[in-house]
Amino acid sequence: MHANSKRSLVRTSIIIIFIAVFLLGIYYFIGRPMIAFVGDVDAFRAYVEEKGILAYLVFGLFVFFQTLSNCIPGLPFYLTAGFILGGVKGAILCDFFATLGNTAAFLIGKKFGRSFLLYLFPEDKLTRVEELIFNKNPILVHIMFMFLPLPKDTYAWLGFYSGENVIMWLLITFVARFPHIFLYTFSAEKMIDNQYGFFILGAVIAVLVYLVVVVYLKKNKKQSKKNK
Repeated sequence: MHANSKRSLVRTSIIIIFIAVFLLGIYYFIGRPMIAFVGDVDAFRAYVEEKGILAYLVFGLFVFFQTLSNCIPGLPFYLTAGFILGGVKGAILCDFFATLGNTAAFLIGKKFGRSFLLYLFPEDKLTRVEELIFNKNPILVHIMFMFLPLPKDTYAWLGFYSGENVIMWLLITFVARFPHIFLYTFSAEKMIDNQYGFFILGAVIAVLVYLVVVVYLKKNKKQSKKNK
């Protein structure tokens, strides 16, 4: 079997198995309780408080694996955390475990290198992220990926290119990710009171920032080609 075909088969198998197990876990630990308390946020909050630290740990582990997976969106988790825990507390919980997920990816990528990552990602996807990293300030690139609407979870697997130590990686990731996560958790908290303006404003800002980044990167890419 051709190397690329083998990698593609392994990658597809891993993704299918991971998503299946992940969704079953989501249904069992989060979906069933939410269905049981549908329409009664206060009762669900009381249920979470009753479970104590175990509830936070289980939810945090889902955020950890969601971030590590790079194939499951984090938005539903951020909104859920905002609904149940409030904007600040929900953002801190999600940011903490998302940072741990990114750090795990950072360490695995550093340990096994690019050849291993080709079993997890298509090469063109890695190449697109690498084009944004090479020949730039590594710390600035790290901040940019975590703060802006860029593929931060893919970048984390290639974060070892920055040459940062683990402590520096943890600090930058946690601080730079927080505003993005807080925007959603705070919006979710406000939506309970039918205040949808924050969520709409956050979505508009995110789209505008994304468009600006895309335009800048395309111009930068064209300029690089001209200089070659």
